Amino acid sequence: MNGRGNREVQVKPKPPGPDGFPLPSDFDGPPANVSGCIDLHMHSTCSDGAFEPEFLVRWAAKLGLKAIALTDHDTMKGVRRAMTEGARLGIEVIPGCEISVAYSQGTFHLLAYFVEPENRQFTDRLDEIAHNRHARNQKIVAKLGEFGMAVTYGEIRAEAGEAVTGRPHIARVLLKRGYVKSIQEAFDLWLGDDRPCYFEKETFGPREAIEHVRRCGGVPVMAHPYWLNRKNVQDLEVYLAELKDLGLMGVECVYSDHPPEFRRQCIEIAHRLGLVVTGGADFHGGVTKPEVSLGSGPGGGFKVPAELLEGLKRAAAKARVQF
Repeated sequence: MNGRGNREVQVKPKPPGPDGFPLPSDFDGPPANVSGCIDLHMHSTCSDGAFEPEFLVRWAAKLGLKAIALTDHDTMKGVRRAMTEGARLGIEVIPGCEISVAYSQGTFHLLAYFVEPENRQFTDRLDEIAHNRHARNQKIVAKLGEFGMAVTYGEIRAEAGEAVTGRPHIARVLLKRGYVKSIQEAFDLWLGDDRPCYFEKETFGPREAIEHVRRCGGVPVMAHPYWLNRKNVQDLEVYLAELKDLGLMGVECVYSDHPPEFRRQCIEIAHRLGLVVTGGADFHGGVTKPEVSLGSGPGGGFKVPAELLEGLKRAAAKARVQF
C-alpha cells in the first residue's frame, strides 16, 4: 500500500516501438511505483536542491530506481560523490549537468550527460560563468534594496553554502526575511524574467553550449521543452531541427511537468528528427518544486522507463566519435 491507501500494482512496460523508442502509452503507470525505472534529472545541494548528492543516491536506491543522473545547475561538483555512493549501493549514476543557454526568445536549459566530472575543459568554462554570475547576483541584491528589501550578499552566499549561487537562493532569503510568502511569489514579483529585480546573466549561446558538450564527449539534450514553447509544437519541431544541425542529440520529452498530450507530441517529434528521448522528474526537495517527488514527479503518478537509458548510452558512444 502507498501513502494514500492505494494498492501499488507492478505494471510491466510494453515492448518498445519499431525504432527502439518506448511507445507513448508506456509512460502511464500507477502512482509511486518506480522500481526498475530511472530518473535522469535531479538537483542536490551543489546547486538549488535540498539534499546532499549521497542522500539522493541512497533515496533512489531505496525506491528501487535502476539508474539516476545528477544534473545540478552549471556545476559538476556533486557528481563524483554521487557516482561513488552509487557504486557502493549498486545503482548506476550517470554524470550530468544542466546548463543555461541564451537564445533569441529568452533562455532554455541544456542537459549534458556522460561528461566526466573531472573534465577541466568542461568545468573551467562553467567556473568562468559562475564567477560572472556573482556580479549579477550583487546587482540583484542592490536592486532589491532599492525596493526596501534589505538583504545582503553575505546572506545569499550563506544560504547557498558550497552551491553555485543563484536566484533560488536569493528567493529563499527573501522568504526567510518575510518579504515574500513563497519562493514562487519571489519570482513572480521580483526575480523572474522581466521582473523589476531581474538582470541577465552571462551564459552560453546555443552553438557554444552544444559544441562544448560534444567536444567534452557528452550528450547534449534539450531539457523540459514544454517550457520553451507551450503553444506551438510545429515551431518547437523547427527549432529542435535547427539545434540538431548544431549537434543536439536528445530531448527530455518525459518530464514530470509535461501534460500527457504534449509528451506524446514531443516523442513523435523526436522520432521524426532522430533525437534520443530522455526523462526525469526534476526533483529539488524542500521549498523548490515541493510537489515533485524523486523518480515519480507530482503526486507520484509519473515514471521514466529504464529503456530510455539504452538510447542515451548509444548516443554517448556516437558523441565520442562523431564530433
